[in-house]
Amino acid sequence: MPNPKFNNSSRTSSNASSSSTSSRHQSLREIVQKHLLQDVIQSSESSPHRSPSQWMVLVVDPESLRVISSSIGMYNLMEHHVSIVENLQKKRAPFRDQVVLYLVEPKEESVKLIVDDWTPSKDRKGPLYGNAVFLYFLGRLDDKLFGMIKGCKELVKRVKVLKEVNLDFLTKDAQAFHFDMKNPSIYSGLYLSKLSAGNSLHNAMMAKLVTACATLNEYPHVRYPAKNALCKHLAFIFHQKMNEFVGSNSEWWYKGDGLHPNSERATLLILDRKDDCLSPLMHEFTYEAMVNDLLPITDDRITYDSVNAGTAKEGSAEATTKMDALLNDNDEVWVELRGKHIADVIQTLSTKIREIVNSSSGSALASSAKTNGKALSVNQMAKALKALPEYREIMSKLSQHMQIAHQCMDAFNAQGLLELSELEQTLATGKTEEGRTPKLKQLLGETVEEFRRQTVSSMRLRLLAIVIVSQRGLSSESDLQKLLGEANLSEDDLTALRNLEKLGCPLVQRKEADSKGKLIGYLKSKGVNSFGQAESESEYSTSRYVCLLKAIMEEATSGKLSVDEYPSVMPLPDAEAMLGPSSSAAAKSVRKASSTSKWQTQSSSGSATGKKKSSHRGRQIVFMAGGMCYSELRSAREVMSTSGTEIIVGSTRFISPKDFLLDLTSLG
Repeated sequence: MPNPKFNNSSRTSSNASSSSTSSRHQSLREIVQKHLLQDVIQSSESSPHRSPSQWMVLVVDPESLRVISSSIGMYNLMEHHVSIVENLQKKRAPFRDQVVLYLVEPKEESVKLIVDDWTPSKDRKGPLYGNAVFLYFLGRLDDKLFGMIKGCKELVKRVKVLKEVNLDFLTKDAQAFHFDMKNPSIYSGLYLSKLSAGNSLHNAMMAKLVTACATLNEYPHVRYPAKNALCKHLAFIFHQKMNEFVGSNSEWWYKGDGLHPNSERATLLILDRKDDCLSPLMHEFTYEAMVNDLLPITDDRITYDSVNAGTAKEGSAEATTKMDALLNDNDEVWVELRGKHIADVIQTLSTKIREIVNSSSGSALASSAKTNGKALSVNQMAKALKALPEYREIMSKLSQHMQIAHQCMDAFNAQGLLELSELEQTLATGKTEEGRTPKLKQLLGETVEEFRRQTVSSMRLRLLAIVIVSQRGLSSESDLQKLLGEANLSEDDLTALRNLEKLGCPLVQRKEADSKGKLIGYLKSKGVNSFGQAESESEYSTSRYVCLLKAIMEEATSGKLSVDEYPSVMPLPDAEAMLGPSSSAAAKSVRKASSTSKWQTQSSSGSATGKKKSSHRGRQIVFMAGGMCYSELRSAREVMSTSGTEIIVGSTRFISPKDFLLDLTSLG
């Protein structure tokens, strides 16, 4: 039956949580899972416009398919009468006895394809689906797109639901999200375009960020670095769009609104990749960072060589099989180990496997206890897996990670990263492992030696970029030309290096620099805490450097982040109110207003980690434009653990060193 009142008021925006307690102790991924299942799938399944036995077709575009895949997975859909998932962009078979759910990105291409499904044509005899249509959009549907839908009478008379579900982002893990922005033009849009209100990329990014905050039921205070014009520009765009969302969704609530007890308003900190170009270049030896840096991985899926001891003849080479693994929050072993140093990962896995072997009475491998304290080889582990069928599931998972970890170490050794990493750490921190400050000339000599050892141009590029960024430029043009001559970079790599200047990293020190010829510690050059504190973060000498973001998050969670250096769009409540357990300074609602042995430990050790604290303060949401690297993701988890403050991090995407260098190349 046609809907004669199909107008702007027909659009609704779903509420991420119906009560303040429903999402309080849930992770971001759990909130998204619940949101998708309850507000989209189950809501359609229980609709009076669908008979209890009637199946549903779910039609998605590439963006919404990625949202589903990153959160709930296809197997959950089949439990709720979803018979098939179809690609909106491909030719589809008719299912006229089933209702249809469209879940798509609010963009012209997708809306046009939906309208085409219901526009009579010579090529199609009747509609593709039954008479009930449920339309769900990941973000805000603008008036132009809404008008396109209203203009299709056959569609309008069948629409039973039209809803904006505010899920225009992907979950990376329990506390992280991203926008999957991989287009090569992203860096040009961020760093070469004008900061105007009509910038489509900036508006699209902030619109997506609004959906993330809406899903979290957060109407945050917005802060940004005072010296960064892009961040200030994005902060004000976000503030405007968030106000518009709050003003047009009267049933939506947010934490700290004064109506929901034990909740405080969040703080959103918008940052920019160009303010720290060093962290994504550094070699990091924690498990997750190494996997993403050294091994081929796409969308958390990795193919690795699985050693099968059962197929190899005694004394012959180990047989291997190509296997796929999905490294995400569904893998408990991955979640436990991803933030650990690779040496600790291998030792932990060896201990777990040995405990299983030794607890199995009569096992032929119990004699391996003689090697207690040593890491198991891949072949020993494969034999253990074969000999213990009763532990097959857990042993298979441990085996998988042992083999991936060993592949990381194989790459580590093949690329000579032990010596290279020590050079990187000294350049970045300004100190050697022993705490000595070497002469820059000496380090440049070591850099040249490393160039001569490295056969791959991109590795030489990465080291040269670390030298330049960490020292805020070389002391002279002649030094630059000498290093370029030794580096012998490819044309693309040379382009990437020169494009560092477009991100504010000079290749040669500016005249006002007062440190010509002296080694600069990158953290000190950024005005962060002294090297001594960074040194105590890890017991491994190859992990002394601490990313800039960690220091910022530590200051933010302790209420010490300078308001002068990181101002807010609107005045902040006083520090005590922001950090106290019962803030009374909730902002007025817009609705009421206007709208291994190879690893050497450091000579001096100290622990920077404390006991986990409890906190009632609001969430800290950190968004990084231009890509967030894996050392920063790990640091966010560490600060959250030690501070007791919940931290959600997001970015245009998560980047490996290779990704960052390719983005630099794309600047042209």
